[in-house]
Formats: sequence, C-alpha cells, structure tokens
Amino acid sequence: EKRRSGHATGMAGEFFVMEKLYRLGHLPALTLGNAKSIDIPIKKSDGRKREVSVKAICGGGKWGTGAIPSRRADLVYVLLWYRQFEDPTESPDVFVIPAAAAKRLVEPWFRSFAIYCSNQKRRDRLEKYRNAWRYI
Repeated sequence: EKRRSGHATGMAGEFFVMEKLYRLGHLPALTLGNAKSIDIPIKKSDGRKREVSVKAICGGGKWGTGAIPSRRADLVYVLLWYRQFEDPTESPDVFVIPAAAAKRLVEPWFRSFAIYCSNQKRRDRLEKYRNAWRYI
C-alpha cells in the first residue's frame, strides 16, 4: 500500500476545496509555501472576503490546528478526511467549520492542538458541519 506524505495530502485537499469554492461562485486564490497560515483566501460572490484553512488526513485520527483557532468571523476551517486516498473514485468526508466553532472543538495534542475524529463521540460533534459550505 502506498503512503502519501502529509504535504501531498494537503495539496490534494487544497485543490479539492478550490474546486468546490469555484463551483459555489466564489473566487479563491491558492497560497503556496510550507509556512503559510492561510491556504485559500477567497472573495465571495457577494464581494465579502474569507480565509480558508484546509486540513486533510488519510485514514483517521485528528487534524492538527497548531495554535488554538481564533474567533475571527472571516476564518473558516475545511477538514477533509480521506478514508481511501489512493482510490480516485472516493471523495473525502468534508467538514466546514467556522473558526469560533473550531475553537470549541480543539483538544490538546502534545504542545499543540487538534480536532479529533478518533471515536464516535468525537465524530458526532462534527456531524453538523458535514458539507456545511454555507459557513463560507
């Protein structure tokens, strides 16, 4: 079984989200580099601006957020869970979470923070954000 690096999964996730944002009528721009904090700045179809932070995982477990998410109204997290990354016919589970809500979902992870999906209770907390593109 081939394993993808976190960088490759992240890039695939960012392009997946870019495609969805275009289809929703927004104008996304992809930022490049390893030290970026925002993956996709967008101009919404109504002219307002948003910033999207994309987090992608293969298999399961958790999405690392680094610091505790801010409560910024213009920041949205899109969490992608690729259960079968190598199968191009499978789409990831998608959770679109405003930053204020993400702040309530994070838990400690070593010296950082993460949003977990490692058990049913944690997954249930995410359900209301499944495909919730309205938060963009």
